[in-house]
Amino acid sequence: MEVVSPLLLPDAAPQVFVVCLSSADLPDQLPQGIRLWETPAQARAACGAGRLWVIAVPPGGVLFDGESWRLQHSIPTTAILNGNPYRLPITVPAAGGVVVRGGETPEVLLIHRRGHWDLPKGKCDPGEAPEACALREVSEELGVPPEALQLRAPLGRTVHAYPLDHRYAVKPTWWFLMETTAPTFAPQEAEAIQEVRWFPLEEALRRVTYPTLQALLQRLRTRCC
Repeated sequence: MEVVSPLLLPDAAPQVFVVCLSSADLPDQLPQGIRLWETPAQARAACGAGRLWVIAVPPGGVLFDGESWRLQHSIPTTAILNGNPYRLPITVPAAGGVVVRGGETPEVLLIHRRGHWDLPKGKCDPGEAPEACALREVSEELGVPPEALQLRAPLGRTVHAYPLDHRYAVKPTWWFLMETTAPTFAPQEAEAIQEVRWFPLEEALRRVTYPTLQALLQRLRTRCC
């Protein structure tokens, strides 16, 4: 399957980007039109020696110009996530699946871990293709063999970020629409997954609490299933 993965949801949910500034001294505002990238690796390749900052951009705050993203409105530097103390951002690629069943009233498979309902996903191994990563991670987290899963279509990717030791992880996650023939599941204890359960799409939307995942499931309404 060829991966056609546009960045999802910049108009529907807050989105993380990376900006490169030539000085460690920050302005009060990040100006309209400044170039943004989706990952530290992209930003470093494009801007060279500048310092990389991870920023949270409100919905509708960016526009793709064919080469990179551009900030549509100035935002305060309080939007910077890795600044105090400064943590060098690194790229941590991941992939996951939106596993569905049914037709006019589809159901979505959610996992429950650390007090939240979530979609199965995980970090890719070095050199691992997004499709292979998604199949491996979903099969491990659900506790089903990979052959019990089928990739139906690429859904695109989201980006989020979080502190990771003394660095700041920027995680682009490739998402795939999937289905499964597995009748039962064995939640992966090593990942603190306590339960795997089918939910009608509308209830799944209420159960997930992360804005990007809510927007991702909202998108299924126009293309599923």
